Amino acid sequence: MRDYLEAHSVEFDDRNIRQSTEARDELLALTGDLMVPFLIYGGRRVVGFDPEALDEIVRTYHAGAEAAAIR
Repeated sequence: MRDYLEAHSVEFDDRNIRQSTEARDELLALTGDLMVPFLIYGGRRVVGFDPEALDEIVRTYHAGAEAAAIR
């Protein structure tokens, strides 16, 4: 997912749950699980590598339709 977002010039916060207790705790609080990769854009959540969902997010991101940050 990281490579895909970078290839499409999408800025994001990369949080590593192996290196950061804070990131791990945040993911558990959001999902109740530690499944990665995990992306939140606006109200949309993508778990795992889902090209169709990512394509839609990339289009929305570049259109500037939402002000939410990608994390």
